[in-house]
Amino acid sequence: MSLLTAVQELDIPLVVATARTPRGIRKIAGHEHLGRVVCANGAVLWDTRSGDVIWERGFEPTGLAAAVAGVREALPDAGVALLSTRTMFLDGAYLDLRAKGAEGAETFSDVAQVLSSHRIVMVALRHPRLTAEQLLPPAAEAFAGVGTASFAGLGVVDIAPLAASKAVGVAEEMAERRCSAEATVVFGDMPNDLPLFAWAGWSCAVANGHPEVLAAADEVVPSNDDDGVRRTVQHLLGFSSDTHLG
Repeated sequence: MSLLTAVQELDIPLVVATARTPRGIRKIAGHEHLGRVVCANGAVLWDTRSGDVIWERGFEPTGLAAAVAGVREALPDAGVALLSTRTMFLDGAYLDLRAKGAEGAETFSDVAQVLSSHRIVMVALRHPRLTAEQLLPPAAEAFAGVGTASFAGLGVVDIAPLAASKAVGVAEEMAERRCSAEATVVFGDMPNDLPLFAWAGWSCAVANGHPEVLAAADEVVPSNDDDGVRRTVQHLLGFSSDTHLG
């Protein structure tokens, strides 16, 4: 029995929240067992079983176009990706910087053309010399009043629409399942998890997480390499350490 199956059979509310869009989640083996997933840092709720988008929160096109123009003016070498729930649109710079995973993506040069026919739920930025932490301040400045910038990896800054966050998306799902923030335990490792940590009753950071996340956590659990999430949830459920849960 897997840990996911055990949680579901006990009828314990479980919500996966990720920076990935549905396109990215489909690449994960067994994703169809995850149920309803909060995607794109809270901009999308997607049902992995049916493949249906339950809701999405997109950017206002005029503001988004101006923010992308601001990024390109401030950081001419930056690469820009525009993500809808189904498609990733990459400019030439982003395509050159993306080492893998661009299969099925479309290229673009005209932001307005993309926005005229697609609702964008997240923007991703890369730079040939700047890390995600270095890229974050100018990205946040360019998207001020339009979106919220954060990062979940070392080389990419993600921007979600202003009203979206993991905390908002998870809170809505938990409210529907009649589970309060105070009764919710969350796990995370990167700065895009910080809104979720501030919302939940108890927050757990894996030991190899980002320093800001470790500082904000109520508890630090073993790293992902040491199955920290599985071991902690297994303990919370009252399973003994020798119970076999995948």
